[in-house]
Amino acid sequence: MKTTYKISTLIASLVLLLTINLNASNLLPSFTEESYIDDIPFDTELIFEQLTMPEFDFEDEAYINDIPTEMLCVSPDCNYEKAVSVTFEPEEEVYIDDMPFNTEKIADNYLFESAINVAFEIEEEEYINDIPFSTSLIASNVSVSMQDNTYISSK
Repeated sequence: MKTTYKISTLIASLVLLLTINLNASNLLPSFTEESYIDDIPFDTELIFEQLTMPEFDFEDEAYINDIPTEMLCVSPDCNYEKAVSVTFEPEEEVYIDDMPFNTEKIADNYLFESAINVAFEIEEEEYINDIPFSTSLIASNVSVSMQDNTYISSK
């Protein structure tokens, strides 16, 4: 019941809105074109152009070389070529033996001790009877001769 009421209200609202929208264009007044009246004694278009696009006449200046860089080579590629062309050779550092212990051995000992201290928990597996014979019976019936390395089975 509620759904039917809501749907019918929605449809009625949409029909009302569309009807008002379609009739709104008929309610607007229609304007008629007026004849041109030449009552302004000056040219407004010329005044507008003079205000919006003024003409400036600048004097030519002498060339001033005040930029210390070479303007032909300011691109990243050119700067890269300049940087790569220079070979940089840093000074060799003097070896300083100021540690009275071997840091490699200390690191190895630490890694070894931390590996030993890890507790592994292995879960107990269930017994699976997948061998179709008694291995203890076979082991008790087999004897190995140590002198000639032959296997002798007692029956």
